[in-house]
Amino acid sequence: MNMFYSTLKCLEENATVYSAVPALTDAAGELQVNIDALEAATEKQVIDIRGFAKDKGEAEDGMITMTLSVAGAVRAYATVNGDSVLAEKMNVTESKLRKHRDSVVAQHCQAIHGEATVVVASLGTFGVTDAVLLAFQATIDRFVTAIAAPRAAITARKRATAEIRELMKDTTKLLVKRVDALVAQFVLTEPEFVRSYGNARIIVDTGSSSAPATPVPVAA
Repeated sequence: MNMFYSTLKCLEENATVYSAVPALTDAAGELQVNIDALEAATEKQVIDIRGFAKDKGEAEDGMITMTLSVAGAVRAYATVNGDSVLAEKMNVTESKLRKHRDSVVAQHCQAIHGEATVVVASLGTFGVTDAVLLAFQATIDRFVTAIAAPRAAITARKRATAEIRELMKDTTKLLVKRVDALVAQFVLTEPEFVRSYGNARIIVDTGSSSAPATPVPVAA
């Protein structure tokens, strides 16, 4: 990437030198577009997915808290009204919920929400209203979104890696096959530009301090 940046900077600084060569102006514009795309892809590639795990944990905590609150109220209502079936459905604990896989715990909480919705008109005195169930549903929705986010991020990162590979290949081809060849025509009339361009096109191996810079010759 550093070589791409250096090359673009050289071309921008010497734009007036080659302004009469539209093909080179167009190629410089394409280089800018490719660099922008590379930056965008790199940003996706280096995303830290650890934040998604934290968000999922927080979302699960909120959902479970609401589930236990609503289930407790519905169970009390069922007990008062002699509905043993409903009371048993509401017999849920935090440990029971947390032992489930992510998708299963979400389904369990959604089922409790569904049962509460059926009798919500009778739950006002037990502390559960339509507004409470709306807030409960929001916690479920947040958790469902959170459990999908890490997988989506990993998939996006893989796509970004493939995109970077192709963009690097295309950008290198753009420089070697077009820009290098077009800059070469200025070797006699604008030698300083050609020299600066050649220096910008030097590829430096930053992985080893002992490795020499690799010059990229400008076509004569």
